[in-house]
Amino acid sequence: MTARLLRCQRLLGMVVTMLCLLGIAAYSTMPRQEDPSFPYRAGLLTASYPGANADAVERLVMRPLADELRQVEEVDFASGTARTGVAVVNIRLNDDIYDTDAAWDRVRQAMERARLEFPDGVGQMALEDRLIDIPAIVLAVGGSPSVTELSEQAERLKNNLLDIPGVSRVELEGDVDEQITLALDDAALYRLGISPSRVLDTLAQRNQVIPGGFLVVDGQRLSVLPNSEFADIDAIRATPIELPDGSQVPLAAAADIWRGPVEPRQPETWYDGERVVLLSLIMEEGTTDAIRFGERVRERLEQIRGDFAPYTVKEMFFQPDKVEDRLDSLAWSLVLSVAIIIAVVFTGMGIRMGILVATILPMVALISIGLYDLGGGVLHQIAVIGMVISLGILIDNAIVIVENIQSLLDQGVRRLDALKQSVRELAGPLGASTGTTLAAFAPLLLSKGGTADFTRGIPVMIMLTLSISYLLAISAVPLLASRFLKPRKQVRSDRLGGLARFLGGLVSKVPGLLVLGGVVMVVASVALTPLLKQQFFPNADRPQVIVELFMPEGTDQTRTGSIAAELETAIRSRPETVDVHRFVGFTGPSFYYNLQRAPQAPNRGRIVVNTQTLEQTTGLVHWIRDYAAQAMPELDLTVGILGQGPPRAAPVEVRLYHPDDTVRAEAIEQVFAGLRQAPGTVDVRHDLDPGIPSVRINVDDATAARYGITRADVARSLYGQSFGIVAEQFRREDDPIPLVLRSRDGTQLSLSRLLSINIYTDRGDAVPLSAVATVETTWEPAARYLRKGVRVNTVTSNLETGYSFSQALDGLQAYLVQHPLPPGTRLEYGGDAEGSNDANNALLTTAPIGVLLLLFFLLLQFNSFKRVGIILLTVPLATVGIFPGLVLSGSPFGFQSLLGVIALVGIVVNNAIVLLDVMDRKLEDGESVRDAVRLAVEQRTRPILLTTGTTVAGLLPLAFSSSTLWPPMAWAIISGLLASTVLTLLVVPSLCIKVIRGRVPDMANAPA
Repeated sequence: MTARLLRCQRLLGMVVTMLCLLGIAAYSTMPRQEDPSFPYRAGLLTASYPGANADAVERLVMRPLADELRQVEEVDFASGTARTGVAVVNIRLNDDIYDTDAAWDRVRQAMERARLEFPDGVGQMALEDRLIDIPAIVLAVGGSPSVTELSEQAERLKNNLLDIPGVSRVELEGDVDEQITLALDDAALYRLGISPSRVLDTLAQRNQVIPGGFLVVDGQRLSVLPNSEFADIDAIRATPIELPDGSQVPLAAAADIWRGPVEPRQPETWYDGERVVLLSLIMEEGTTDAIRFGERVRERLEQIRGDFAPYTVKEMFFQPDKVEDRLDSLAWSLVLSVAIIIAVVFTGMGIRMGILVATILPMVALISIGLYDLGGGVLHQIAVIGMVISLGILIDNAIVIVENIQSLLDQGVRRLDALKQSVRELAGPLGASTGTTLAAFAPLLLSKGGTADFTRGIPVMIMLTLSISYLLAISAVPLLASRFLKPRKQVRSDRLGGLARFLGGLVSKVPGLLVLGGVVMVVASVALTPLLKQQFFPNADRPQVIVELFMPEGTDQTRTGSIAAELETAIRSRPETVDVHRFVGFTGPSFYYNLQRAPQAPNRGRIVVNTQTLEQTTGLVHWIRDYAAQAMPELDLTVGILGQGPPRAAPVEVRLYHPDDTVRAEAIEQVFAGLRQAPGTVDVRHDLDPGIPSVRINVDDATAARYGITRADVARSLYGQSFGIVAEQFRREDDPIPLVLRSRDGTQLSLSRLLSINIYTDRGDAVPLSAVATVETTWEPAARYLRKGVRVNTVTSNLETGYSFSQALDGLQAYLVQHPLPPGTRLEYGGDAEGSNDANNALLTTAPIGVLLLLFFLLLQFNSFKRVGIILLTVPLATVGIFPGLVLSGSPFGFQSLLGVIALVGIVVNNAIVLLDVMDRKLEDGESVRDAVRLAVEQRTRPILLTTGTTVAGLLPLAFSSSTLWPPMAWAIISGLLASTVLTLLVVPSLCIKVIRGRVPDMANAPA
């Protein structure tokens, strides 16, 4: 290998140079975004059943759907809500599904099978399987009190933006559809002797699109366009309605007719107190640079802004700016890490060797970026973090190679001989150490699920950079070192050399005492685990407060809107508030990757508050919570800041199952009380349904039959009086506008007038409702909740700053010991506990592959179970630093800390490998075990301390960064590495003295 390397020096130099240039080109052109994209595993299914109560919707719609969805193997679970007139089902695919399109096709087939069991009257089902798409940009169109005008301008703006490169689609939110209302006058209809059905028939006959053909005049075809449909509202008003005596009156004589927004009210949006219509621009992720996309959108807006005056177009949420800020911040962390690492290398190795080692940093970084881009990689914060973690590790190989070559040159070995000997001696152990690091990250690379999808950029980038650094370390670096290093005339005895000799002597003198000390330190460190707080993912570092509003089930959107407006006014009075955005009837655009989307509901709302700094959010969150508790007792809300990691309903979520509704309600109340007294819990709420009042119409069938009226006639009349019936469509606009026939009062019809409405027979005779029916006021469920086809209720809670989900659940469990749940109740944890378990299980599933690879590389290098066992003991030695480091830094143990532990395993194993490799070479030379170990410690102390120093130095910018996501991981690596390095230099060689009896024996050639 070395001979070939020497023959291909120029080819190698050209290849490395071209790959570096590829990296430069890739960095300037590759797509950028803030966070990774997730597969489309979440979907929302809605089905309407007008007029049915929650129990009927559950029984007749939800359960057939649940039965069919259970048969779709790709579906993990389906959790549904049955409300009056509608069923909403959240569907989640299994974490190992990546071909989601095929899975959603099977879900649609299950929906069609379920439809066969539905009763008549169930409306169209709709499945939205792109729930995780987040808008890159949300624009607000304002400047007019008329929402209809704003909707028209938003539609026009949408058409101006659709052709921008990178746009996937543009959605409007907060806009209004229109309807033409024909408000019938019951008294006039009765006086004229006509029925609503007569009006419906007349409108259908009048409003038809009938072709008139064409005429040929002088060889030219002339189209004949009969005026057979309504041209304007005046034409509708003038439509003649025939009376029983044969005369005619215009429709306006029996109805008020106007054009306006559809009823009931659609979701509404406000930008800092102004009613607006939103445009959500969804970008083609994975292929589009978010930063350049934002520049193109802003450029287009500047070009067309004048055409929209006096209307305004404002940026509500602009993700490209966040992407740029995040990547710039991480880029500076990367640069700072490089600078610190170079300073450490120069300090420990000198200028000449330091320059050679430092050259590998830009080479590996550029080549890695180029290959990452060729593989379809996207530059986001996870990938950059992976590169930051690998910075200190990737020069380990170069340090060992350069140190070895310099040592040989100092001994008088010729340059090429020093190169050949170093590559021959170190290619194996360095390959094994690199392989063990790759093996440590293999489970994270191969695991599946939302957490793995979010963090996969870290193992990809680390494994890529380490592989490239190893290849360069045994090829380009030796060639450069053999050319530019010079024999030192006098090797100065520096402090590191003195430390190495001291440690070597200490190990050879008191190995047993050092082993005992290591065991004691490991036990003491593990004893600190009860002090650790568990956290799945931390909160985000955006200065935004999210207020989720929950009014009681059955609340009209008008009431929800007034409460939300009142709360917004109060929030606006706070000095830390910059601006406030309000959404009523839905939860607004999902402008952040893990922000939960909820279906439209008149009792839901969301308020987003922007503050100047992240620190100000804590006080504002407490103030909003206290203000709402005192001033708005009917409002149920949760307040917090944005989170990180896979989406979840709340950090703490407890699901309870029991077939008996009463028993389940009792269990919910117990868990609710237990969570409220648990440490750190806030915004504790449950979804127990108190029910809603309803008016039941009891039809006397015998009396109704005498009038020729059926129950269906009564139901249609009632529906037409309130919501109205779509009679026809007005087709002279871009989109058809429905003509809705209803009473003048519509949904505002008073209860006192309800019994006086007329029911019309087939002959057109009017019969008062009171003649055939009585009214009864009842109380019925507003909603039913099912998960996997089983009734369930849920208790959720947010957490105070500094508390973890484990503390809350521990407090709940202690409460339930004193107050046991009713017999037969099944309790299930969701939220961060479920997400953490799923992520850990995904890692455990692939962990055997990592262990197998680790053992493969170690046995390939050492061919000794004793040596492999000693090397693996470095892993528990790392715990000596991890737990105290997390406790002292105040960092919780979560998935980021686990990433740090995984990285640490690869690093500390590397240190042990290079140590034992030298020991084995000394044993081959005839040294005793004690002397071989002492010499190995003396020879490898400097490179081990240097690699530790570079790794720690490279992580310091992350440890002290303002980000909430990465300091726990950085502190886990730093503290664990500092402790394990010292113990690796002391305990591991001490174990070798106690366990190793000599070099690995050759296989005996026994006689046959």
